[in-house]
Amino acid sequence: MFEWDRDALPFGVTAVENRFVMEYLPAAKGDFVKVYLWGLFACAHKDADYALETMAQDLMMAVSDVEAALRYWERRGLVSRISEKPPQYRFYSPTQRQQSGGALFQADSAYVDFSEAVYAVFGDDRKVSAAEISFLWEWVQDIGLQAEVVLMLLNHCKAQRGVHFSFKKAEPLAVRMKEEKVLTPDDAEIFLRHDQAVYDGSRKVLSRMGKRRFPSDDELSLYEKWTEQWKFEPQAILDACKATTGADPSFKYLDGVLNNLRAQGSGRTSVQVQQHMQQGEEERQKAQQVMRILGVTLDAPAAIRLYREFAAVQPHEVILLAADECSRTKRRAKAEDMQNLLEAWKEKGLTDEDSVRAYLEKFRETNLAVKEVFAACGHTGKPTAADRQQYEQWRGWMSKELILFAAEQARAAEGSKLNYLNRVIETWHEAGITQLSQAKAQKKPEARRGGKTVSAQQYEQRSYTEEELLAVSDDLIEEARKQRG
Repeated sequence: MFEWDRDALPFGVTAVENRFVMEYLPAAKGDFVKVYLWGLFACAHKDADYALETMAQDLMMAVSDVEAALRYWERRGLVSRISEKPPQYRFYSPTQRQQSGGALFQADSAYVDFSEAVYAVFGDDRKVSAAEISFLWEWVQDIGLQAEVVLMLLNHCKAQRGVHFSFKKAEPLAVRMKEEKVLTPDDAEIFLRHDQAVYDGSRKVLSRMGKRRFPSDDELSLYEKWTEQWKFEPQAILDACKATTGADPSFKYLDGVLNNLRAQGSGRTSVQVQQHMQQGEEERQKAQQVMRILGVTLDAPAAIRLYREFAAVQPHEVILLAADECSRTKRRAKAEDMQNLLEAWKEKGLTDEDSVRAYLEKFRETNLAVKEVFAACGHTGKPTAADRQQYEQWRGWMSKELILFAAEQARAAEGSKLNYLNRVIETWHEAGITQLSQAKAQKKPEARRGGKTVSAQQYEQRSYTEEELLAVSDDLIEEARKQRG
Protein backbone atom coordinates (compact mmCIF):
# COMPACT_ATOMS: atom_id res chain seq x y z
CA MET A 1 0.00 0.00 0.00
CA PHE A 2 2.90 2.33 0.78
CA GLU A 3 6.41 2.61 -0.68
CA TRP A 4 9.33 5.02 -0.48
CA ASP A 5 10.19 7.14 -3.46
CA ARG A 6 13.53 5.75 -4.65
CA ASP A 7 14.53 9.17 -5.95
CA ALA A 8 14.25 10.50 -2.39
CA LEU A 9 16.98 8.16 -1.07
CA PRO A 10 19.80 10.71 -1.28
CA PHE A 11 17.74 13.04 0.93
CA GLY A 12 17.13 10.55 3.73
CA VAL A 13 19.26 9.31 6.63
CA THR A 14 20.44 5.92 7.90
CA ALA A 15 20.48 5.54 11.66
CA VAL A 16 23.70 4.31 13.27
CA GLU A 17 23.76 3.78 17.02
CA ASN A 18 26.35 5.69 18.96
CA ARG A 19 27.29 2.43 20.72
CA PHE A 20 28.43 1.08 17.35
CA VAL A 21 30.54 4.18 16.75
CA MET A 22 32.04 4.09 20.22
CA GLU A 23 32.56 0.35 20.82
CA TYR A 24 32.67 -1.44 17.46
CA LEU A 25 33.98 1.02 14.90
CA PRO A 26 37.47 1.69 16.42
CA ALA A 27 38.53 -1.97 16.24
CA ALA A 28 37.11 -2.66 12.78
CA LYS A 29 38.93 -2.21 9.49
CA GLY A 30 37.64 0.43 7.14
CA ASP A 31 36.18 -2.04 4.65
CA PHE A 32 34.37 -3.82 7.47
CA VAL A 33 32.76 -0.54 8.56
CA LYS A 34 31.86 0.27 4.96
CA VAL A 35 30.07 -3.05 4.50
CA TYR A 36 28.22 -2.68 7.82
CA LEU A 37 26.97 0.82 7.04
CA TRP A 38 25.90 -0.18 3.55
CA GLY A 39 24.07 -3.15 5.05
CA LEU A 40 22.18 -0.85 7.40
CA PHE A 41 21.32 1.34 4.44
CA ALA A 42 20.05 -1.68 2.46
CA CYS A 43 17.97 -2.87 5.44
CA ALA A 44 16.26 0.52 5.67
CA HIS A 45 15.38 0.45 1.99
CA LYS A 46 14.51 -3.15 1.20
CA ASP A 47 14.93 -4.43 -2.33
CA ALA A 48 13.96 -8.05 -2.96
CA ASP A 49 16.29 -8.30 -5.95
CA TYR A 50 19.31 -6.80 -4.21
CA ALA A 51 22.05 -9.47 -4.26
CA LEU A 52 25.46 -9.82 -2.64
CA GLU A 53 27.15 -9.37 -6.04
CA THR A 54 25.28 -6.09 -6.54
CA MET A 55 26.40 -4.90 -3.12
CA ALA A 56 30.02 -5.70 -4.02
CA GLN A 57 29.70 -3.71 -7.26
CA ASP A 58 28.16 -0.74 -5.44
CA LEU A 59 31.00 -0.75 -2.90
CA MET A 60 33.65 -1.45 -5.55
CA MET A 61 34.85 -4.47 -3.58
CA ALA A 62 35.39 -8.13 -4.30
CA VAL A 63 32.52 -10.41 -3.35
CA SER A 64 34.91 -12.44 -1.18
CA ASP A 65 35.90 -9.31 0.76
CA VAL A 66 32.23 -8.40 1.31
CA GLU A 67 31.58 -11.92 2.58
CA ALA A 68 34.61 -11.73 4.87
CA ALA A 69 33.34 -8.43 6.30
CA LEU A 70 29.90 -9.90 6.94
CA ARG A 71 31.51 -12.89 8.66
CA TYR A 72 33.42 -10.44 10.84
CA TRP A 73 30.19 -8.75 11.94
CA GLU A 74 28.64 -12.20 12.43
CA ARG A 75 31.39 -12.97 14.91
CA ARG A 76 30.74 -9.62 16.60
CA GLY A 77 27.05 -10.56 16.91
CA LEU A 78 25.68 -7.68 14.81
CA VAL A 79 24.83 -9.79 11.74
CA SER A 80 23.55 -13.32 11.19
CA ARG A 81 23.16 -15.28 7.99
CA ILE A 82 19.60 -16.56 7.90
CA SER A 83 19.58 -18.09 4.42
CA GLU A 84 22.10 -19.74 2.11
CA LYS A 85 20.36 -19.81 -1.28
CA PRO A 86 20.11 -16.99 -1.89
CA PRO A 87 22.29 -15.63 0.94
CA GLN A 88 20.32 -13.37 3.28
CA TYR A 89 21.57 -11.48 6.31
CA ARG A 90 19.82 -10.01 9.37
CA PHE A 91 21.26 -7.00 11.20
CA TYR A 92 20.93 -6.49 14.95
CA SER A 93 21.10 -3.50 17.25
CA PRO A 94 24.45 -3.25 19.07
CA THR A 95 22.63 -2.48 22.31
CA GLN A 96 20.30 -5.42 21.82
CA ARG A 97 23.21 -7.79 21.23
CA GLN A 98 25.15 -6.53 24.21
CA GLN A 99 22.19 -7.19 26.47
CA SER A 100 21.26 -10.62 25.12
CA GLY A 101 24.38 -12.12 23.57
CA GLY A 102 27.17 -11.83 26.11
CA ALA A 103 28.64 -15.28 25.41
CA LEU A 104 28.66 -14.66 21.70
CA PHE A 105 30.27 -11.30 22.22
CA GLN A 106 33.06 -12.86 24.24
CA ALA A 107 33.74 -15.40 21.48
CA ASP A 108 33.84 -12.66 18.90
CA SER A 109 36.17 -10.66 21.11
CA ALA A 110 38.71 -13.49 20.74
CA TYR A 111 38.43 -13.17 16.98
CA VAL A 112 38.87 -9.42 17.16
CA ASP A 113 41.90 -9.81 19.41
CA PHE A 114 43.32 -12.34 16.96
CA SER A 115 42.70 -9.99 14.03
CA GLU A 116 44.49 -7.16 15.75
CA ALA A 117 47.40 -9.43 16.61
CA VAL A 118 47.70 -10.51 12.96
CA TYR A 119 47.69 -6.87 11.87
CA ALA A 120 50.46 -6.22 14.37
CA VAL A 121 52.57 -9.06 12.91
CA PHE A 122 52.64 -7.41 9.49
CA GLY A 123 52.17 -3.75 10.41
CA ASP A 124 52.42 -1.41 7.46
CA ASP A 125 54.51 -3.90 5.45
CA ARG A 126 51.49 -5.88 4.29
CA LYS A 127 47.80 -5.16 4.07
CA VAL A 128 46.03 -8.27 5.35
CA SER A 129 42.54 -8.62 3.94
CA ALA A 130 39.47 -9.61 5.89
CA ALA A 131 39.29 -12.81 3.90
CA GLU A 132 42.86 -13.64 4.92
CA ILE A 133 42.04 -13.01 8.59
CA SER A 134 39.11 -15.39 8.32
CA PHE A 135 41.33 -17.96 6.61
CA LEU A 136 43.90 -17.73 9.41
CA TRP A 137 41.18 -17.94 12.07
CA GLU A 138 40.22 -21.32 10.60
CA TRP A 139 43.63 -22.59 11.78
CA VAL A 140 42.38 -21.87 15.27
CA GLN A 141 38.81 -23.07 14.89
CA ASP A 142 39.12 -25.92 12.36
CA ILE A 143 42.71 -27.14 12.66
CA GLY A 144 42.75 -26.63 16.41
CA LEU A 145 45.92 -24.61 17.00
CA GLN A 146 46.10 -22.05 19.76
CA ALA A 147 45.88 -18.49 18.51
CA GLU A 148 49.29 -17.74 20.02
CA VAL A 149 50.76 -20.73 18.17
CA VAL A 150 49.30 -19.44 14.89
CA LEU A 151 50.88 -16.05 15.51
CA MET A 152 54.23 -17.72 16.19
CA LEU A 153 53.84 -19.60 12.92
CA LEU A 154 53.09 -16.38 11.03
CA ASN A 155 56.19 -14.70 12.43
CA HIS A 156 58.24 -17.76 11.53
CA CYS A 157 57.01 -17.82 7.91
CA LYS A 158 57.48 -14.07 7.60
CA ALA A 159 61.12 -14.42 8.65
CA GLN A 160 61.69 -17.36 6.34
CA ARG A 161 59.74 -16.44 3.22
CA GLY A 162 59.30 -12.72 3.35
CA VAL A 163 56.37 -10.56 4.41
CA HIS A 164 54.26 -11.44 1.36
CA PHE A 165 54.36 -15.21 1.79
CA SER A 166 51.29 -17.21 0.81
CA PHE A 167 49.00 -18.14 3.70
CA LYS A 168 47.65 -20.96 1.57
CA LYS A 169 51.10 -22.45 1.08
CA ALA A 170 51.83 -22.08 4.78
CA GLU A 171 48.70 -24.03 5.75
CA PRO A 172 50.33 -27.50 5.34
CA LEU A 173 52.84 -26.44 8.00
CA ALA A 174 49.96 -25.57 10.33
CA VAL A 175 48.35 -28.95 9.65
CA ARG A 176 51.65 -30.72 10.34
CA MET A 177 51.99 -28.86 13.63
CA LYS A 178 48.58 -30.19 14.64
CA GLU A 179 49.49 -33.72 13.51
CA GLU A 180 52.67 -33.58 15.58
CA LYS A 181 50.66 -32.41 18.60
CA VAL A 182 52.11 -28.91 18.87
CA LEU A 183 49.74 -27.86 21.66
CA THR A 184 51.52 -25.04 23.45
CA PRO A 185 53.78 -22.10 22.57
CA ASP A 186 56.69 -24.08 24.05
CA ASP A 187 55.91 -26.96 21.69
CA ALA A 188 55.72 -24.48 18.82
CA GLU A 189 59.10 -23.00 19.70
CA ILE A 190 60.75 -26.44 19.50
CA PHE A 191 58.91 -27.35 16.29
CA LEU A 192 59.68 -24.06 14.54
CA ARG A 193 63.31 -24.20 15.60
CA HIS A 194 63.57 -27.49 13.75
CA ASP A 195 61.76 -26.04 10.75
CA GLN A 196 64.16 -23.09 10.84
CA ALA A 197 67.07 -25.52 10.55
CA VAL A 198 65.45 -27.00 7.44
CA TYR A 199 64.97 -23.52 6.04
CA ASP A 200 68.53 -22.37 6.82
CA GLY A 201 69.94 -25.55 5.31
CA SER A 202 67.88 -25.08 2.15
CA ARG A 203 69.09 -21.49 1.83
CA LYS A 204 72.70 -22.67 2.10
CA VAL A 205 72.11 -25.22 -0.65
CA LEU A 206 70.63 -22.54 -2.90
CA SER A 207 73.58 -20.29 -2.15
CA ARG A 208 76.01 -23.09 -3.00
CA MET A 209 74.17 -23.44 -6.32
CA GLY A 210 74.58 -19.71 -6.96
CA LYS A 211 70.89 -18.86 -6.45
CA ARG A 212 69.82 -15.92 -4.32
CA ARG A 213 66.17 -16.48 -3.41
CA PHE A 214 63.90 -18.05 -0.83
CA PRO A 215 63.51 -21.84 -1.03
CA SER A 216 60.20 -23.14 -2.34
CA ASP A 217 57.95 -25.44 -0.36
CA ASP A 218 58.97 -28.36 -2.58
CA GLU A 219 62.65 -27.59 -1.94
CA LEU A 220 62.06 -27.42 1.80
CA SER A 221 60.32 -30.79 1.65
CA LEU A 222 63.26 -32.31 -0.22
CA TYR A 223 65.78 -30.93 2.27
CA GLU A 224 63.75 -32.30 5.16
CA LYS A 225 63.67 -35.71 3.45
CA TRP A 226 67.45 -35.67 3.01
CA THR A 227 68.07 -34.86 6.66
CA GLU A 228 65.19 -36.62 8.40
CA GLN A 229 64.54 -39.73 6.29
CA TRP A 230 67.88 -40.29 4.56
CA LYS A 231 69.93 -39.05 7.55
CA PHE A 232 72.46 -36.99 5.58
CA GLU A 233 74.48 -34.47 7.56
CA PRO A 234 73.84 -30.86 6.46
CA GLN A 235 77.50 -30.44 5.49
CA ALA A 236 77.36 -33.70 3.52
CA ILE A 237 74.48 -32.26 1.48
CA LEU A 238 76.52 -29.15 0.73
CA ASP A 239 79.49 -31.32 -0.26
CA ALA A 240 77.25 -33.27 -2.64
CA CYS A 241 76.36 -29.99 -4.43
CA LYS A 242 79.72 -30.29 -6.18
CA ALA A 243 78.17 -32.97 -8.39
CA THR A 244 75.67 -30.42 -9.75
CA THR A 245 78.26 -28.00 -11.13
CA GLY A 246 78.43 -29.74 -14.51
CA ALA A 247 74.68 -29.49 -15.08
CA ASP A 248 71.78 -27.18 -14.34
CA PRO A 249 71.99 -27.04 -10.53
CA SER A 250 68.66 -27.77 -8.87
CA PHE A 251 67.24 -29.52 -5.83
CA LYS A 252 65.81 -32.18 -8.14
CA TYR A 253 69.25 -32.92 -9.60
CA LEU A 254 70.79 -32.95 -6.12
CA ASP A 255 68.04 -35.31 -4.97
CA GLY A 256 69.20 -37.77 -7.62
CA VAL A 257 72.83 -37.40 -6.53
CA LEU A 258 71.99 -38.06 -2.88
CA ASN A 259 69.74 -40.97 -3.81
CA ASN A 260 72.62 -42.55 -5.71
CA LEU A 261 74.93 -42.05 -2.74
CA ARG A 262 72.35 -43.66 -0.50
CA ALA A 263 71.81 -46.59 -2.89
CA GLN A 264 75.56 -47.20 -3.13
CA GLY A 265 75.93 -47.21 0.64
CA SER A 266 78.47 -44.39 0.48
CA GLY A 267 77.64 -43.05 3.93
CA ARG A 268 75.85 -39.97 5.22
CA THR A 269 78.65 -37.96 6.84
CA SER A 270 80.58 -35.13 5.27
CA VAL A 271 83.82 -37.13 5.28
CA GLN A 272 82.18 -40.10 3.61
CA VAL A 273 80.49 -37.99 0.95
CA GLN A 274 83.72 -36.09 0.24
CA GLN A 275 85.55 -39.38 -0.20
CA HIS A 276 82.87 -40.60 -2.56
CA MET A 277 82.89 -37.35 -4.52
CA GLN A 278 86.68 -37.52 -4.81
CA GLN A 279 86.47 -41.10 -6.01
CA GLY A 280 83.80 -40.04 -8.47
CA GLU A 281 86.01 -37.25 -9.82
CA GLU A 282 88.95 -39.64 -10.13
CA GLU A 283 86.72 -42.10 -11.96
CA ARG A 284 85.53 -39.34 -14.31
CA GLN A 285 89.10 -38.33 -15.09
CA LYS A 286 90.11 -41.94 -15.71
CA ALA A 287 87.13 -42.44 -18.01
CA GLN A 288 88.03 -39.29 -19.96
CA GLN A 289 91.65 -40.44 -20.23
CA VAL A 290 90.61 -43.81 -21.65
CA MET A 291 88.11 -42.28 -24.11
CA ARG A 292 90.73 -39.79 -25.25
CA ILE A 293 93.25 -42.56 -25.96
CA LEU A 294 90.58 -44.68 -27.58
CA GLY A 295 89.46 -41.79 -29.77
CA VAL A 296 85.82 -42.09 -28.71
CA THR A 297 83.65 -39.06 -27.93
CA LEU A 298 81.01 -39.61 -25.24
CA ASP A 299 79.35 -37.41 -22.65
CA ALA A 300 80.60 -37.82 -19.09
CA PRO A 301 77.83 -40.15 -17.81
CA ALA A 302 78.11 -42.48 -20.82
CA ALA A 303 81.90 -42.50 -20.62
CA ILE A 304 81.76 -43.40 -16.92
CA ARG A 305 79.26 -46.20 -17.53
CA LEU A 306 81.50 -47.67 -20.23
CA TYR A 307 84.60 -47.27 -18.10
CA ARG A 308 82.93 -49.10 -15.23
CA GLU A 309 82.37 -52.08 -17.53
CA PHE A 310 86.09 -52.12 -18.28
CA ALA A 311 87.07 -51.58 -14.65
CA ALA A 312 84.96 -54.56 -13.61
CA VAL A 313 87.39 -56.75 -15.59
CA GLN A 314 90.84 -55.15 -15.31
CA PRO A 315 92.67 -52.42 -13.35
CA HIS A 316 93.15 -48.95 -14.80
CA GLU A 317 96.75 -49.47 -15.97
CA VAL A 318 95.72 -52.51 -18.00
CA ILE A 319 92.72 -50.63 -19.40
CA LEU A 320 95.07 -47.91 -20.69
CA LEU A 321 97.20 -50.50 -22.48
CA ALA A 322 94.11 -52.03 -24.08
CA ALA A 323 92.87 -48.59 -25.15
CA ASP A 324 96.23 -47.87 -26.76
CA GLU A 325 96.06 -51.12 -28.74
CA CYS A 326 92.46 -50.54 -29.84
CA SER A 327 93.21 -46.96 -30.87
CA ARG A 328 95.66 -48.25 -33.49
CA THR A 329 93.02 -50.17 -35.42
CA LYS A 330 90.62 -48.97 -38.07
CA ARG A 331 87.79 -51.01 -36.60
CA ARG A 332 84.72 -49.11 -35.47
CA ALA A 333 83.65 -51.38 -32.61
CA LYS A 334 86.40 -50.09 -30.33
CA ALA A 335 84.39 -50.49 -27.12
CA GLU A 336 83.54 -54.09 -27.99
CA ASP A 337 87.16 -54.73 -28.93
CA MET A 338 88.26 -53.29 -25.59
CA GLN A 339 85.95 -55.57 -23.66
CA ASN A 340 87.09 -58.65 -25.60
CA LEU A 341 90.74 -57.74 -25.16
CA LEU A 342 90.45 -57.12 -21.44
CA GLU A 343 88.56 -60.36 -20.83
CA ALA A 344 90.93 -62.38 -23.03
CA TRP A 345 93.91 -61.07 -21.06
CA LYS A 346 92.18 -61.91 -17.82
CA GLU A 347 91.57 -65.47 -18.99
CA LYS A 348 95.27 -65.71 -19.78
CA GLY A 349 96.07 -64.60 -16.23
CA LEU A 350 97.31 -61.19 -17.37
CA THR A 351 95.91 -58.86 -14.73
CA ASP A 352 98.66 -56.32 -14.05
CA GLU A 353 100.61 -53.81 -16.09
CA ASP A 354 103.94 -55.67 -16.07
CA SER A 355 102.52 -59.00 -17.22
CA VAL A 356 100.48 -57.34 -19.97
CA ARG A 357 103.45 -55.32 -21.21
CA ALA A 358 105.59 -58.46 -21.31
CA TYR A 359 102.84 -60.27 -23.20
CA LEU A 360 102.44 -57.44 -25.70
CA GLU A 361 106.16 -57.24 -26.30
CA LYS A 362 106.32 -60.99 -26.87
CA PHE A 363 103.24 -60.90 -29.08
CA ARG A 364 104.62 -58.15 -31.31
CA GLU A 365 108.00 -59.82 -31.53
CA THR A 366 106.46 -63.15 -32.53
CA ASN A 367 103.95 -61.59 -34.90
CA LEU A 368 106.60 -59.64 -36.77
CA ALA A 369 108.86 -62.71 -36.92
CA VAL A 370 106.04 -64.76 -38.42
CA LYS A 371 105.46 -62.04 -40.99
CA GLU A 372 109.15 -62.22 -41.92
CA VAL A 373 108.80 -65.97 -42.38
CA PHE A 374 105.71 -65.43 -44.54
CA ALA A 375 107.58 -62.94 -46.70
CA ALA A 376 110.56 -65.27 -47.01
CA CYS A 377 108.52 -68.27 -48.15
CA GLY A 378 106.11 -66.25 -50.28
CA HIS A 379 103.01 -66.97 -48.19
CA THR A 380 100.29 -64.35 -48.21
CA GLY A 381 97.95 -63.67 -45.32
CA LYS A 382 98.00 -62.47 -41.73
CA PRO A 383 99.51 -64.48 -38.90
CA THR A 384 97.06 -66.44 -36.80
CA ALA A 385 97.29 -67.68 -33.24
CA ALA A 386 98.18 -71.12 -34.63
CA ASP A 387 100.95 -69.59 -36.77
CA ARG A 388 102.41 -67.84 -33.73
CA GLN A 389 102.20 -71.01 -31.68
CA GLN A 390 103.89 -72.96 -34.45
CA TYR A 391 106.65 -70.39 -34.72
CA GLU A 392 107.28 -70.54 -30.96
CA GLN A 393 107.72 -74.30 -31.28
CA TRP A 394 110.24 -73.86 -34.10
CA ARG A 395 112.17 -71.29 -32.07
CA GLY A 396 112.45 -73.87 -29.34
CA TRP A 397 114.25 -76.11 -31.80
CA MET A 398 116.47 -73.69 -33.76
CA SER A 399 117.54 -70.14 -34.39
CA LYS A 400 115.56 -67.48 -36.22
CA GLU A 401 118.25 -67.43 -38.93
CA LEU A 402 117.79 -71.14 -39.58
CA ILE A 403 113.98 -70.80 -39.74
CA LEU A 404 114.29 -68.04 -42.36
CA PHE A 405 116.68 -70.23 -44.39
CA ALA A 406 114.06 -73.01 -44.29
CA ALA A 407 111.45 -70.51 -45.40
CA GLU A 408 113.60 -69.70 -48.44
CA GLN A 409 113.68 -73.39 -49.28
CA ALA A 410 109.86 -73.52 -49.05
CA ARG A 411 109.52 -70.63 -51.49
CA ALA A 412 110.12 -73.01 -54.40
CA ALA A 413 107.53 -75.56 -53.20
CA GLU A 414 104.27 -76.24 -54.92
CA GLY A 415 101.08 -76.14 -52.88
CA SER A 416 101.08 -75.02 -49.24
CA LYS A 417 104.40 -73.38 -48.53
CA LEU A 418 103.74 -73.43 -44.79
CA ASN A 419 103.15 -77.19 -44.77
CA TYR A 420 106.35 -77.70 -46.75
CA LEU A 421 108.21 -75.37 -44.40
CA ASN A 422 106.98 -77.28 -41.35
CA ARG A 423 108.12 -80.62 -42.87
CA VAL A 424 111.57 -79.17 -43.58
CA ILE A 425 111.96 -77.83 -40.03
CA GLU A 426 110.66 -81.06 -38.45
CA THR A 427 113.11 -83.07 -40.61
CA TRP A 428 116.01 -80.87 -39.54
CA HIS A 429 114.91 -81.09 -35.91
CA GLU A 430 114.75 -84.88 -36.04
CA ALA A 431 118.15 -84.92 -37.70
CA GLY A 432 119.57 -82.72 -34.96
CA ILE A 433 120.38 -79.87 -37.33
CA THR A 434 120.83 -76.64 -35.39
CA GLN A 435 123.46 -74.83 -37.49
CA LEU A 436 123.02 -73.04 -40.78
CA SER A 437 126.05 -74.86 -42.22
CA GLN A 438 124.46 -78.22 -41.42
CA ALA A 439 121.25 -77.21 -43.17
CA LYS A 440 123.11 -76.08 -46.29
CA ALA A 441 124.77 -79.50 -46.53
CA GLN A 442 121.38 -81.17 -46.76
CA LYS A 443 119.80 -82.02 -50.10
CA LYS A 444 117.85 -79.04 -51.30
CA PRO A 445 114.23 -79.50 -52.42
CA GLU A 446 113.52 -79.39 -56.11
CA ALA A 447 112.61 -75.94 -57.24
CA ARG A 448 109.30 -75.46 -58.99
CA ARG A 449 109.47 -74.62 -62.68
CA GLY A 450 110.71 -71.11 -63.12
CA GLY A 451 111.58 -70.98 -59.42
CA LYS A 452 114.78 -69.87 -57.87
CA THR A 453 116.42 -70.75 -54.57
CA VAL A 454 118.01 -67.90 -52.63
CA SER A 455 120.20 -68.40 -49.59
CA ALA A 456 119.41 -66.77 -46.28
CA GLN A 457 122.41 -64.55 -46.71
CA GLN A 458 121.05 -63.37 -50.04
CA TYR A 459 117.56 -62.69 -48.60
CA GLU A 460 117.12 -59.00 -47.91
CA GLN A 461 115.66 -58.46 -44.44
CA ARG A 462 112.56 -56.27 -44.51
CA SER A 463 112.33 -53.08 -42.54
CA TYR A 464 108.72 -52.75 -41.37
CA THR A 465 106.98 -49.42 -41.56
CA GLU A 466 105.16 -47.84 -38.65
CA GLU A 467 101.89 -48.76 -40.30
CA GLU A 468 102.91 -52.40 -40.40
CA LEU A 469 103.96 -52.29 -36.77
CA LEU A 470 100.64 -50.77 -35.76
CA ALA A 471 98.79 -53.42 -37.76
CA VAL A 472 99.97 -55.94 -35.17
CA SER A 473 97.19 -54.54 -32.97
CA ASP A 474 94.63 -55.78 -35.47
CA ASP A 475 96.02 -59.30 -35.09
CA LEU A 476 96.03 -58.94 -31.32
CA ILE A 477 92.40 -57.80 -31.19
CA GLU A 478 91.25 -60.37 -33.73
CA GLU A 479 92.83 -63.14 -31.67
CA ALA A 480 91.07 -61.82 -28.54
CA ARG A 481 87.75 -61.68 -30.37
CA LYS A 482 88.05 -65.26 -31.53
CA GLN A 483 89.13 -66.38 -28.09
CA ARG A 484 86.01 -64.81 -26.64
CA GLY A 485 83.86 -66.59 -29.24
